[in-house]
Amino acid sequence: MKQLPAEWKSERIIISDVEEYEIPEIQSICNTSRYLQQWDGREHDPDYVKKCVEEGNLPPGGKLQNYRIQSIRTTEENRIMGLLSMYHGYPSEDSVYLEFLYIQSDIQKQGYGQEMIQALSFHLSSLGYREIRINVALKNWPALRFWIKSGFNQISGIYGDSEHSDTTFANTELIKTL
Repeated sequence: MKQLPAEWKSERIIISDVEEYEIPEIQSICNTSRYLQQWDGREHDPDYVKKCVEEGNLPPGGKLQNYRIQSIRTTEENRIMGLLSMYHGYPSEDSVYLEFLYIQSDIQKQGYGQEMIQALSFHLSSLGYREIRINVALKNWPALRFWIKSGFNQISGIYGDSEHSDTTFANTELIKTL
């Protein structure tokens, strides 16, 4: 199975495999996403990045070699500004599942996310993948707007609690055809 290279670029960003020495800084960036808990109900994991590097965050029956966690940096300052994790070949061989994408809040709304998704789509398409999937919390309206604007315009399902309340949560799986 073909996978994204260990490092790839777009005009303003560099995306590369997370190195062990980067884990504390990337975890610190990841910690700034804790506000997402109010929308998805997941507990914060202070060792999320380390676990992803060592074990991956795999789908049922998944293999570590198909998983990738990468840092997102600015080309201009080489500053780490986010992270991307994905699984190649789930739920089908020609699919890539985005497990997590986060760009620091102070850098959001500057077009980096859209640029990253455009570059990612181009690279994955050139490798023969036909779709990208992502799971988004229904309460996360900013993310839903971002993903729909990025071309994730198919819904494959809604999962989670059937009733809406402050303590219930549901997600939708969005698909972008390449």
